[in-house]
Amino acid sequence: MRRLIHRLTRCCLTAAILAAAATRLTAQVTERPIPFDSVGRVPTITEPLAHRLQLAPPVWPVLGSFVRAQLFSKSTGGYTLVVARPDGALDRYDLTGEAAEALRSVVVTALASGRRAGVGEQTSVASDPAGNAFVRNQALLGIFLYGPAAATMVGGASNDAKAALSAELITASGAFAAALARRNASPPVTTAQNNLSTHAALHGAVLGEALLYAAGGGDDGTHGAALLAGSVGGTILGMELARPMTDAEAAASGYGADFSTAVALGILGAGGALEHESSARPAAAVASAAMLGGYVIGPSYPRRASYTVTAGDVRAMTTTSLIGIAAAAIPFVGHDRPDARALSASLAGGMVAGALAGDRWLVRPRDHTTSDAALLTTGAVLGAVVGGGVANLGDASAQPGWGLAVGGAVLGLIATEAAVRPTPGGRRILSSRGEQRRASASDVDHADADERSARRMKITFDPIGAAFAATGRIGTFSVLRVSF
Repeated sequence: MRRLIHRLTRCCLTAAILAAAATRLTAQVTERPIPFDSVGRVPTITEPLAHRLQLAPPVWPVLGSFVRAQLFSKSTGGYTLVVARPDGALDRYDLTGEAAEALRSVVVTALASGRRAGVGEQTSVASDPAGNAFVRNQALLGIFLYGPAAATMVGGASNDAKAALSAELITASGAFAAALARRNASPPVTTAQNNLSTHAALHGAVLGEALLYAAGGGDDGTHGAALLAGSVGGTILGMELARPMTDAEAAASGYGADFSTAVALGILGAGGALEHESSARPAAAVASAAMLGGYVIGPSYPRRASYTVTAGDVRAMTTTSLIGIAAAAIPFVGHDRPDARALSASLAGGMVAGALAGDRWLVRPRDHTTSDAALLTTGAVLGAVVGGGVANLGDASAQPGWGLAVGGAVLGLIATEAAVRPTPGGRRILSSRGEQRRASASDVDHADADERSARRMKITFDPIGAAFAATGRIGTFSVLRVSF
């Protein structure tokens, strides 16, 4: 009897031990995604970003081509690095706490060293995939640029309307099919690549025509070939240049091309190079070189600035540059034959002044998203319309009317900025943790002060008073009221 009880007890203990072991073996492991840096700006690492941050073994165990890598913390302790390969496979690397901290430290140090700045929309240092937006842009370019250029080229060479139409249809549909295939390829097209390739396609067409003009011109077929080669070449160049770029760097690259071209034309025009065809042809080549240089130099702005420059900041500065150009044109409006040299110099100076004003009063103190920048542009346009409408109501002449429109654009921009209240501008990541804490506390204090100032400031525009002022009536009229 004792033996039987002893055996039963031993069997029960064995079953309990096996059940406990089975329970332990089947316990759920929860993995939570964590960023690669302490402030959450690097949730994933793409292959171009890994190259830019100079990640390498033994801290970085990933070898070969990959799409993106993400770090997870495990509920049982330790970390897992999950890497998505181009063929869809997922590689998992188990990391100890020390290895994960070493990897994150390398990322933070690389960011703090200045090799990488301009964090786009403040959510990631890597540009997100463009997705369907890339296909849409290329389809529109195929319909309105690639296709017509191909039709002009074929029509000029063959004088056959049907052949020209066939070339246009084939080119437009081919652009759509190629973009659709590229969308499904790996690595994906980023938003930076999409934006810069679209910008470069349009400017590449202008560049092709400018170079053809500098070379002496040509017939319709040659013009079509220049447009097609320039636009397609611009798309390819934009895709390649923007491969390692953030959204901010791509926006700055496009802005740099516009800025350098306009400055070059302003200087050439001020020197009289645009007045005669013999000097205008070399000037077109110089302006083309300035455009290409702007694409290359432009990304240095968000990379080297001591403050954060977002893609929205660059677009906001584009709006202030246009307002600067419009303001510089006020003295010449209404004149039948303005001095071409003085006009060129004034417009170039106005653009530079507008860019500096945008950098000082918009980019430095605030971090704008692209939607913020779109609202600023909308506010400026509406302000210009209101100003022009006031001038029209008062029967103002051309020059005062243009001035009121420019003033309305400035007031619309200011009012929209005060209403939108973008997030306070950030600073670059500092290498010292103590400096990080002090900088964070300082940024919070400045942010609170800015928010209190924005809440106190109120701008009121009185269109009736502006109308009376525009008509030249005697009296005191309130046009703009700013209260703090």
